[in-house]
Amino acid sequence: MAFSKFKPFMAYLDENDLKRMRAFAKKTKMPMSRIIREGAALRIAGENAFSEGYNQGINKAIAVVHDMEFAKMRFPSGASFAEAVETEMVKHMWREPPTKKKEATDEEARSVP
Repeated sequence: MAFSKFKPFMAYLDENDLKRMRAFAKKTKMPMSRIIREGAALRIAGENAFSEGYNQGINKAIAVVHDMEFAKMRFPSGASFAEAVETEMVKHMWREPPTKKKEATDEEARSVP
């Protein structure tokens, strides 16, 4: 790619992520800017083999937890251990960013009782 096609952008990483990215860049002999561009492109593209596989792994782990006999025990709140674990695991799934809700047109707004 021609350098003139790129626009500057600043991003902040925590110290550990920066160290890991520097190590990866050195190991792969790839500029960190390229790593950032490729990561952004994958994220923007949406579903891909990585995110699909990652989410399948989390879903499989959730299913395993639900199948465990001891995970069926219930807390005083009424939720099972498996449900509590699932609630936490779902938070780590690779998700598309939320989209703005479509605003109702004037005609749709008038038709609501």
